[in-house]
Amino acid sequence: MQKNQDIYNSEKWQEVNKCFACGRNNPIGLKLKIKHKDDICYTTFTPKAEHSGWLNVMHGGLLSTVMDEVMAHWLWGRGTPAMTVEMTARYLKPVPIGEPIIVTARQQLDRGRIANMEAEVTLADGTKVAKAVAKFIKTERGLQIESGRSTADIEEESKE
Repeated sequence: MQKNQDIYNSEKWQEVNKCFACGRNNPIGLKLKIKHKDDICYTTFTPKAEHSGWLNVMHGGLLSTVMDEVMAHWLWGRGTPAMTVEMTARYLKPVPIGEPIIVTARQQLDRGRIANMEAEVTLADGTKVAKAVAKFIKTERGLQIESGRSTADIEEESKE
């Protein structure tokens, strides 16, 4: 019986993952490469012209998407499937197009079925440009590696 964490790290998951934010096989996606180190999860991203809101400034909704994704991966990478139920973003400074950002996330509090998460975005020089807090609900559904089938379904089949 494969665990969520094993599937999350598998080549098979990377092949079928069409996530807009992290799926490497999504032709219009951001293709974020999420990494884990100690108690944080992080990624770097350089917004391009197609990621603009205002002229030469990254779209705030995309910035929120990146923060949400890194917070979710903090949980998923530790074997806990979860979905965002609430998120509050605070934009501190504009994010210039063409300038790399670093997005970090960590857990604030584990409240059983709810995980409180936080994210922070900085420019390469350390300037803080955005932050977010979010609540994630832990799901039993697990990762979907085949259409309509999740890790929870596979676990049930192995018990039969």
